[in-house]
Amino acid sequence: MSKENKAQTQPAPRYTKEQLVEAKRFTTSEKDILSGLLAPDKTYTLDEAVAVINRFKEREV
Repeated sequence: MSKENKAQTQPAPRYTKEQLVEAKRFTTSEKDILSGLLAPDKTYTLDEAVAVINRFKEREV
């Protein structure tokens, strides 16, 4: 099996709420959103975290 095939079959890494809130990848306001919306006992992929942020930003007020 080639390296490319192995990479496609491995699941995306998962992170805790605390890890995502401390990540340099997100802005301060995005970290605030994650801090308020993510469950402390679950883990999330980066894609899931970004989806949470996007849903929050796109909601109607």
